Amino acid sequence: MKLSIISTIITALASSSAEAFSPSSIHSSAARSSTTKLSAIVIGGGRIGTLISHDAKLLGRSDSIAESIDANGEGPIFIATRNDVLGSIVDDCPPSRRKDLVFLQNGYLDNFLESKGLLSNTQALLYLSVPAKGVEPVDGITTKNPEGLTAATGIHAQALADRLGALGLKCLTVSQEEYRPAMFEKMIWIATYMLVGTARDCASVGQAGADHKDL
Repeated sequence: MKLSIISTIITALASSSAEAFSPSSIHSSAARSSTTKLSAIVIGGGRIGTLISHDAKLLGRSDSIAESIDANGEGPIFIATRNDVLGSIVDDCPPSRRKDLVFLQNGYLDNFLESKGLLSNTQALLYLSVPAKGVEPVDGITTKNPEGLTAATGIHAQALADRLGALGLKCLTVSQEEYRPAMFEKMIWIATYMLVGTARDCASVGQAGADHKDL
């Protein structure tokens, strides 16, 4: 990781509480819903994509993105794929619809999004698990954060919150300023647990956390 990114992470975390979002600035999916229904598209037929694809057009690997997305349409386009295919997805998406792309990936996407002119696009941090397709999802609610930790920011944040809310899952809509520290926090959390789990030959993230708290 570049030193400039590390510096950015430290600055962001220092300027914000890493425990939760400010109650005055969050909106829960349980608290309100969108007044306008827009047609939605989901790219990626994996566990997450399938989960949120109700009442939406689901595009799989064999579907042409360029031919499947109406250049004159409107509404969120949720990308539920691996990071390594994001470039081709953006390139294949009609230019007029790229502002509607919603990025659901983990990690630091700023450099990639900036290179595509999409830095202000909707992003989300998903704190939920789907063990397999068709299996009930498990929400990332803790005793410390009963309001949930999943969060989204951007013009389609509420659309994602509504979609998750319909499944009984919580999602907070937050400002970009609040989103960034939370993004870095999750990235560091993932990197730490994966490193410990790999080094200690753990079978799961839960085992890494339970057996190696002293680290």
